[in-house]
Amino acid sequence: MIGLLASIVAAAVLKSWVPLTATIAYILSIKGRKTALLGFSLYLTSIIADPGFDSVYTIKGQRWLILLGMTTLLVLNDVLQGKIRIENKGDILIGGALAISAVNDYTLFATLVGTVVYKLYESFGKAALYFLTWLSAMGIVLLALKGKLPGIAAETFVIGALGLLAVVVGGIRDINHAEV
Repeated sequence: MIGLLASIVAAAVLKSWVPLTATIAYILSIKGRKTALLGFSLYLTSIIADPGFDSVYTIKGQRWLILLGMTTLLVLNDVLQGKIRIENKGDILIGGALAISAVNDYTLFATLVGTVVYKLYESFGKAALYFLTWLSAMGIVLLALKGKLPGIAAETFVIGALGLLAVVVGGIRDINHAEV
């Protein structure tokens, strides 16, 4: 449920309807996990197809990437865990912090990153740390390639290639990335 709240906050901050499509995954999760994953796929498709996204090297692109990336991780965590309702007082506190942090971008980014780290570690344990390491490495590679990539398609290709590399390295080292 934290992912849904984060999506609503992101929609308000970005002034876009795209993050609100996460509700599809939550509505379909009533039928089961497979239909929830179908809803999540539709949510991802709407994010990818949105023409409002800009290069990751612009302020607008970084803002969209952080907000949509973090909310997408929270939505995916909720869908995989089957958490479609508030389960404990900690979730109420996190939800309140997300709502209050929407005052400006900096507090929202910090709260979202903290929430993602906490929820992923709570759900996946050590595998979450591997993911966060990959995310940091991806940021470093994108910074190193700044000005050398010809467009958004090349940026997408680099991000996808780094994701596949993480899966391959995880398979070679026999790290269980899917502890769901």
